[in-house]
Amino acid sequence: MNLEYLREFTELAKHLSFTETARLLNMTQPTLSKHIAQFERDLRLPLFDRVGNSLQLTNVGQTLLPFAYQVLDSQSDFDAKVSELRRMPPPHLTVSGLTDEGPSTEVLGFLISLIRAKYGANTLEVKSRFNRNAREMLDVAEVDLIFDPAPTEEDLNADYIGTFHIADLPLIAIVSCDHHLAHREGIRMQELENEVLLQYEGLYLSRSWSRIAELCERSGFAPKSRSCPCSSVAELLALCANLMASVLVVGSNFGKRIPEGIKPFCATVPIIGDDTAIPFYFLYRKDNDNPVLKDAMEQMERMSTPPLVFS
Repeated sequence: MNLEYLREFTELAKHLSFTETARLLNMTQPTLSKHIAQFERDLRLPLFDRVGNSLQLTNVGQTLLPFAYQVLDSQSDFDAKVSELRRMPPPHLTVSGLTDEGPSTEVLGFLISLIRAKYGANTLEVKSRFNRNAREMLDVAEVDLIFDPAPTEEDLNADYIGTFHIADLPLIAIVSCDHHLAHREGIRMQELENEVLLQYEGLYLSRSWSRIAELCERSGFAPKSRSCPCSSVAELLALCANLMASVLVVGSNFGKRIPEGIKPFCATVPIIGDDTAIPFYFLYRKDNDNPVLKDAMEQMERMSTPPLVFS
């Protein structure tokens, strides 16, 4: 429906004169007549009776007139709300970098718990990362907050990038059921010195491997490793079913996702000791004046570090 025709209909209904209405609407009388005739054709209903020089509303026109005013009032309210939102956008917090359904769910739940009382749960918006670098997304202000496992030193050391240590993901070793470590209740990193570790390579997995290699170095040895391209959960599960003598070190969240059909082939053993985890950070621009971001960060900074514990 053409809203301009609707507006012209209400004005003509008010003045019942094509000449007077056209003058008030700053248009020609033939143009107004053409518009009203087209509006009646669109509706397939007669709105006016034309008898000589006299013009009056039909019964249909009288019935539709109050609804026409309601539509126009609603349009005015809509336009006013648009102007208001342009001046003062609604609160929002845009998050990205979520890479795994386990940690992702817990992080999103944690953020919602921080902001829902003041801003509402619908304030949170999640954007896909699509293999993009965290700094790249923050540089163009595409997101407010990025959840990143083991971010690069380049990201952490940038002057304008703020970082917050949000959680640690404990590590586990996955070995074949006949491996000599399979029945242990826990092992230390030092006990992996003589084991062959699977060095998985993938978008985020490679970062996890870098952290694992760092922990091995801190434990006094360079890891013996076998490179293994791996870019999906399905490929990781395939590794679990065919480990042979190798050891797969991953986050504990993955160990919980091993299906029953694969469990007969492998065992999970917690890696114990201080700092044997993959750190997760929130990254954000220090100059971001989003009040929701500032509020969330202030709340987190009053908590113990890291405030989130993965279940």
